[in-house]
Amino acid sequence: MSKFAFSLATATLIAGSASAATFDVFTDRALFEAALTGPVTLETFDAITEDVSFAGGSATVGGLTIIADDDGSFGNSIIDAPPVQSEIDGNGTTALNIFTSSVFDAAIEFASPILAVGADFFNFNDGQLRTEIDILGETFTPDITAAGSLNFFGVISDTPFTRVDFEGVNNDVFGIDNVTSAQATDVPTVVPLPASLPFLVLGVVGFGLLRRRKS
Repeated sequence: MSKFAFSLATATLIAGSASAATFDVFTDRALFEAALTGPVTLETFDAITEDVSFAGGSATVGGLTIIADDDGSFGNSIIDAPPVQSEIDGNGTTALNIFTSSVFDAAIEFASPILAVGADFFNFNDGQLRTEIDILGETFTPDITAAGSLNFFGVISDTPFTRVDFEGVNNDVFGIDNVTSAQATDVPTVVPLPASLPFLVLGVVGFGLLRRRKS
């Protein structure tokens, strides 16, 4: 292999490793919380006493911004205060009422980078795959559940992130409550390499080859 080809392969490897992330997935809240350390934020949405729509836009609660493509024509994509719609009512308290489909997606953005997020999901992926979760380009497919089920889903990452996307596969109306976000035990903060680094490496290699030819 030539020096140029070797350097190109090295630059490609560096570029790939800069965006890679490793995740641990949890379906048990107790195990998830036991793995957390440092400041832990819990958003119950209980301070919201009247419905707040984020359909076709966004709504901010504490350090969370909830976003949806849905046009709201079915009364979903709201912070749903009691009386909560039965389709998303996991425990009778205020919760996010999320609607996804093959056309509409939703997301939660965090004001500060986090390494862990988990929440209680009600009626999520009931009967079939309806919604997938995407974080840092990694797609998660939570278990198929029975209608009316209340389940926990959470992840811990070795790479900071600020957004969780809910990507619609088929029509899905579900509730999200008790969103917990935090840093994780023994997980180092990874500082991403600059996107321009591979080009810098190639530039240095090219300059070296040019000087070699002239000499």
